[in-house]
Amino acid sequence: MSNKLSYYQEELNSDAIKDEFIFYLKEKLLFSDKDIYVDKDRELNKEEQNLIKEFIDKKKEGVPLDYILNSTKFYEKDFYVDSRVLIPRPETEILVDYVNNHSSPSMKVLDAGTGSGCIGISIALKNPSFQVYGSDYSEDALNVALINKNNLNVDNFSLVHADWLSSFKKAYFDLIVTNPPYIADQDSHLENLKHEPNQALVANDNGLGDIKLIVEQSTEVLKSGGMLMLEHGYQQQEEVENIFKSNHFIDIINLKDFQELPRITLGTFE
Repeated sequence: MSNKLSYYQEELNSDAIKDEFIFYLKEKLLFSDKDIYVDKDRELNKEEQNLIKEFIDKKKEGVPLDYILNSTKFYEKDFYVDSRVLIPRPETEILVDYVNNHSSPSMKVLDAGTGSGCIGISIALKNPSFQVYGSDYSEDALNVALINKNNLNVDNFSLVHADWLSSFKKAYFDLIVTNPPYIADQDSHLENLKHEPNQALVANDNGLGDIKLIVEQSTEVLKSGGMLMLEHGYQQQEEVENIFKSNHFIDIINLKDFQELPRITLGTFE
C-alpha cells in the first residue's frame, strides 16, 4: 500500500466523499491546499496514514463526517457531537432564530430533549439574561451537552436529568422548545440514519407519541401565556396542530424550513 496522499485520493469513488475528505484533511490534519493539490505525492508520516485510513474505513461504513470529526457547526458555533446524540440539522436553526427575534428581556426557557445542547446553548448565548435549562432522559446525551456547555462557556444554561417535562415545577417556564423523536419505527428514512441514536429519532403512535406527551405535560409547567415550540416532520403539521388545539393552545403558527415545508409548530398556552 502506498504512503502517498494521491493513492488515497484515487481510492475514493464518490464526489461527495472526496469533498468530505478534503474538508477532513484541512480540519483534522491541518493540510493546506498546497499539501492537498501540489505536494500530494510526498510521503505521509505514520500518524497521517492512520488518520486517513480511519476516515476511509468509517466512510465505508457510512459514518457521518460530523461524527468522524466529533464536531458540527450550529448557529455559528462549533459543537462537539458523537454517536450518543443527533447531528443538528440546519432547519433547527429556524427555531432558534424565531426565539431570538421574538423574545422578552428575561425568560425561563426549557430545551426539552436537549441532546448535544445545541438549541438551548444557542438561545442562552444570544440571550444572557435568560435562565435556560436543557433536559434529557439520556445521561449519555447530558454528558455531551456538558462538554458543549463547558467548551462554549455558557453560564446561563443548566442541565437536568428528566423524562421530558415530568421533573419541573408547575407554571415555571415562559418558553419550552423541543426537537423530539417524530419518525415512525418503520420509516424508510431510518436506513440513512443508522449511525444516530434510535431513541432520539423514533416515536410510537406513528411518530406522534412523544409529541403528544410533551404537549400534554407542557400545560402543567408552562405559565399562562407561555409558548411551546416543537419541531416535527413536514407531513405531521395538521396532526400536531390538532394536538396543540386539544391542549388549550391558541395563536398557533407553523414555520417552514428552507424547502418551504412545514417543520415547526408553536402556540401560546391559555
